[in-house]
Amino acid sequence: STYRASAIHKHPTLEDENSKMARWFRSEPMEYISMIVNEDAAHDCLADLGKLGVVQFTDLNPELTPFQRRYVSYVKRCDELERKLRFFGAECEKFNLEIDSAGDVEGFIESSTLSQESGAQILETLEVELEQYENQLKELNNYSEKLTIEYNEKVELQEVLEKARRFFMTDAPRLAVSQITQGRDAKRENLLGEVNVGRDMDMRFSSITGVVSTEEKSRFERMIFRATRGNCFVRFAPIKQPITDPETGELIEKSVFIVFYKSVSIESKLKKICDAFMAHRYTLPDMDDSASVDKMMTENAQELVDSRTVLLKNQDTRYRLCQMLAKSTEKWTWVVLREKAIYHSLNMFKADVAGMLRGEGW
Repeated sequence: STYRASAIHKHPTLEDENSKMARWFRSEPMEYISMIVNEDAAHDCLADLGKLGVVQFTDLNPELTPFQRRYVSYVKRCDELERKLRFFGAECEKFNLEIDSAGDVEGFIESSTLSQESGAQILETLEVELEQYENQLKELNNYSEKLTIEYNEKVELQEVLEKARRFFMTDAPRLAVSQITQGRDAKRENLLGEVNVGRDMDMRFSSITGVVSTEEKSRFERMIFRATRGNCFVRFAPIKQPITDPETGELIEKSVFIVFYKSVSIESKLKKICDAFMAHRYTLPDMDDSASVDKMMTENAQELVDSRTVLLKNQDTRYRLCQMLAKSTEKWTWVVLREKAIYHSLNMFKADVAGMLRGEGW
């Protein structure tokens, strides 16, 4: 300690900083004290002692668990406020908003000295205010998730209509020609064998259309092939625009699929496979009726524009609310931590007499 004292003397520029640290040196004069305070004034007394930073309390209730302490309910309230503040911080991060600084600690202590509110009033005020903001943000988030789902469905339906029409205009005629040729060959062969050819000539297929994750495309196609023993014709077309996941907000690549089949039993298998891969199925009109297809595409395109407008309005409202929360989140966090530290210290006090608390420390 003599060497450290001489070092401080030789470097006067570090005197202020080191003098604060020197309070906790073993050579610093210390006394073990006992204090008795009124229960109503205990919070304010400890708040003032905390600003001085010269007392370290000892636990007079070592036999009690944290949940048996006198001020456990106040600590739990502080924990709940901390949870809400972490939620605000996470929401601000989604918009890449930086949390505004609350200033320096000395300024925070001085501002808290000027406050006339008691500890219970501070917590009640914060609880009401943060509860209101949390409810607003949760309501906006739920509404945003619902709007995102509706918007994604309209985007996927528009893509399915466009890709299905393109497929029926290009690939379907070639498929039909191939099947007709096979049918004629079968008919010629069956005429020689005098066998009924009615089933072979019935070449009309049913179809299931939908959207599946591009990452799952290979597994999806392989599962269909195995489940139907190859009795399906599957085509895929990628969606250029990534789809936003409503829960995580991540962008996911997806592809449109069209599966042609003939059997009712195969249809039930295909629906189960789609559900297993969380593929969204869409019901389309008869693609030969171009008028109904055009009408459906026009109506869906208009609904798509309206849905996007409402979704952007919701995002703007959330952004402005998070902007406002970012300005006060750190200040609120400091207030909650201060109150929590006070009640943790009060839990070390012992209630020997009704209405009075006794504490001991260095």
